[in-house]
Amino acid sequence: MSTYEYSDPGETVLYEKRGDVVVITLNRPEALNSLNRQLRRELGGAILRFDADEDSQVAIITGAGRAFCAGRDLKERAQDNAEGVQARAADSMSPERPYMWPQTWKPLIAAVNGYALAGGWSVAQMCDIRLASEDARLGITEPRVGLLPPFAVLLPKLLPMAAVMELVLTAEPVTAQRALDMGFLNKVVPGERLMEEAMEMAATIARNAPLSLRYFKEMAYRSLDMGVAGASSLTYHMYDRMLLTEDSKEGPLAFAEKRRPRWKGR
Repeated sequence: MSTYEYSDPGETVLYEKRGDVVVITLNRPEALNSLNRQLRRELGGAILRFDADEDSQVAIITGAGRAFCAGRDLKERAQDNAEGVQARAADSMSPERPYMWPQTWKPLIAAVNGYALAGGWSVAQMCDIRLASEDARLGITEPRVGLLPPFAVLLPKLLPMAAVMELVLTAEPVTAQRALDMGFLNKVVPGERLMEEAMEMAATIARNAPLSLRYFKEMAYRSLDMGVAGASSLTYHMYDRMLLTEDSKEGPLAFAEKRRPRWKGR
C-alpha cells in the first residue's frame, strides 16, 4: 500500500458517496478509461479514502462511457519508451503481491460496463463480487503487446487452470456470459440495469454487520495460501476478536428485541 497515498478525488477518478455506499468511477471515457499514471494514482487514493471512511461500508467500481477499463495506457508506455524511461515490474506490482492496488478488507463490487481488458481485468479481479452488462467483453490481453499480466498468477486460485490458460494464452476477450460460465462473474444483467443491480447488492451487503464482513473477507483471502490447520488457527483467533466487539453483542440483542441492529463497527 506504500505506493499510494490518500488523496481527494481527481479528474480521472470520481468519488461519490451514496449513504453508506461509495461509487468510484474511472473517468477517462475518451481513452476507454485506460490506466495512465494519473488514473492509477487516483484510483489507489480512492480505495484508501474508502478504506479509511468509517461511514462507508461498500464500494462499487465502474467506468464512465462505454468501457469499464481497457487496460494500461499503451500510448503513455510507448512515449515512455521513446524517451528512454525504462518500465519496471514495480510499476505494476510489489514483490509481496502481484497487484497494483491497495488492499481493503471492506467489500468491493465491480460493475463492469463494456470492455474490461488487461489491467481492466485486474481492477475487476480486485473486487469481491463482479457484475457485468450483457455486452461487456473481458480479457487478459497483455500477450498481444509483449507484456505480462502479473495479476493473472492468482487466477488459478479463483478459476480452473484450463480457463486461466485459455484467457492468457489466446489473449482473446470473452463475452460476459463466458466469463460468468468460467466463474469470474457473479451475474450478467442488461446494461441499463447494471448500476441499479450493483446498488441493490451493495445495499444488501451494507445491512450486515461491517466487522463480520471485513473479518470474513480477510480470513477468506488469507486462507487461500494456508492449509487446513493454518486456516483453522486464523479463524479461531479472528473469531475470538469478533466476539469481543460491541457489534457481536448488538446482533443477538436486536434479534431478541425484534428490531434492526444498530451497528457501530466496533
